[in-house]
Amino acid sequence: MKRGRAGKQVEYHRDPSEWEMPACPVVKAYKNWDFLGSSHARHIRILTEYEETLQRLRANNVRSTVMFFGSARSKDRKQYDKAMKQAKAELEAAEAGSEAFQKAEGVIKRLETSEWMCEYMEKTTELARRITEWGMLTGYCPKSDSVSGVARSSELKRRIERSASQDKHLGEVKVPSFAYLPHSTDESYKKENGDLPSALEQSLFVCTGGGPGFMEAANKGAAMVTVEQYDERTKARVVRPGRSIGMGITLPFETGLNPYVTPELAFEYHYFFTRKFWMAFYMQALVVAPGGFGTCDELFEIMTLKQTGKMNKQMPVVLFGKKYWEDIINWKALASYGTIAQNDVDELCFTDSVDEAFEFLTKALMKGAMVCTTHGYAE
Repeated sequence: MKRGRAGKQVEYHRDPSEWEMPACPVVKAYKNWDFLGSSHARHIRILTEYEETLQRLRANNVRSTVMFFGSARSKDRKQYDKAMKQAKAELEAAEAGSEAFQKAEGVIKRLETSEWMCEYMEKTTELARRITEWGMLTGYCPKSDSVSGVARSSELKRRIERSASQDKHLGEVKVPSFAYLPHSTDESYKKENGDLPSALEQSLFVCTGGGPGFMEAANKGAAMVTVEQYDERTKARVVRPGRSIGMGITLPFETGLNPYVTPELAFEYHYFFTRKFWMAFYMQALVVAPGGFGTCDELFEIMTLKQTGKMNKQMPVVLFGKKYWEDIINWKALASYGTIAQNDVDELCFTDSVDEAFEFLTKALMKGAMVCTTHGYAE
């Protein structure tokens, strides 16, 4: 006999102790790491990166984000000075012409070419701090038709409806219509308390790729926020910290998410495309600091989604570092050659000013928002 989890005795068809040999070892499929890590289970891993993120975001009431993109190589002034001091010390300690000497010279040269980004690190931190605080104090909440995915584009909705009506009849074959009940995680699912969150809930979240550099600066800015509010239901003052999201990616030269990401909103992805999907899904605004291949890749993907109506065409985009973005991309040439419309460029906000960026973002966000005033706020 053996006692089970509830303390009850378990009766076996045959007592294993009577067997002449040990029982055959076995593992359940969902605990078989050799299988789950194989190419055969790739689709399962993709689904888990989709579903686990969805459940955790919804559990934390994340329905709208301001995404921050930017270089992982940037440093704030304190980090820069420390790195430069260390590199110079290594250069002095190394023998002239040695491999260590050349390596230290290379580090110093790279640091010197990137010193200008220190200014934008500080500005990114301040902008993220102000955006987080604004989202927590204004009761901002996006309208239900501008929350996620393709639902944010009314033009795309019309195209889908038109396409569906045309596809009802294919020759003599009538295509049936299928109706599905909404899932509790669907945006169309009706909640008991309605779509409007409590005024004591954070409804706008800074989201980054979770890495160092400008991503760390944005998460740091959000973490600096502390809001004190009065809850009329409990007749007590509530102190709430700003929370932010980090969506990391497993790379050989990354060491994990930066320490300012909120732990319950920290994600690590294997597949770039699932990570990019979730970066865009709840995005209501985009801030792009100076960056390289990865930053440009992410920027142009979002711009393509806006241009094609897959995302809200009115979604505000700020390009932080005016001279940098005007130097590395010839926006006027793209328009003059007819490959994009001039309006696509005119809608972008090129700026070096935190105040200008903040005003541009908040003004655009409030055009498609509701304001929750269910509970009183501390003055």
